Amino acid sequence: MRITEWFDNLPLPGPVKDIIFVVVVVGGISLLSQLLLGLWTPMVAVESGSMVPNLNIGDIVVVQGASRTDVIPWEEAEKTGYDAFNNPGDVILYRPYGKASFNLLDQLKMLIGFAPSKEKATPIIHRALRYVEAGDPMWEGGPAAPFSGYITKGDHNEVIDQMAGQIFGSANLSYIDAHRDELMAVGSDVYLDKNVGLIIYKTANGTFVGEGISFLTPVKEEWVIGVARARVPLVGYIRLLPNIIIDEIRKLVS
Repeated sequence: MRITEWFDNLPLPGPVKDIIFVVVVVGGISLLSQLLLGLWTPMVAVESGSMVPNLNIGDIVVVQGASRTDVIPWEEAEKTGYDAFNNPGDVILYRPYGKASFNLLDQLKMLIGFAPSKEKATPIIHRALRYVEAGDPMWEGGPAAPFSGYITKGDHNEVIDQMAGQIFGSANLSYIDAHRDELMAVGSDVYLDKNVGLIIYKTANGTFVGEGISFLTPVKEEWVIGVARARVPLVGYIRLLPNIIIDEIRKLVS
């Protein structure tokens, strides 16, 4: 007896069979993607224009897990002629400051108006320009990298991610000691305040408070989710449409 015939003959209501079928199909696709690409969910929708024209809002990007490939930054790619999405170097998907990604429950809460957790963030998809070691300048004449990692940039952006941010002011060292439970160590002398989402930097010139997607910090290798390998134009709007509708409703209400 074929599996399909056996399944059809199960003494279960039709809707229950449909649910089981969907779960099996989705689970099978996820398992296959994990085996081939190293990720359970290898497709992401582009939400911003920072990579235009090479990746556009609404594109679906297929990502290969970082454990299954090496990242080739722009500096290395230029030497070999390697291109990805019309420019030298790999486009990587990474977790800014190592923050966890939003899960389905987080997304549902945000849709109904709850503020997102400061400990989580939407992954960034930008190009890896070069790899710097701890202590190397992050750009020519720039500050030393607090730890090793990639310097990144959106193809459409004017500046690298490590320059895209701002410093609000200084912080006393006593604040760090008194609020250890509210701080997440991002790297050597860099902390994330989990309550307000700001970053605290300890440098030779003092302790500063700032914000950005990767301001003054390289992207650690362990923060890289994967490397973009292909794109499907416009299909991602199916994923983005609920957020767009909710944003428009909020604008009308306000």
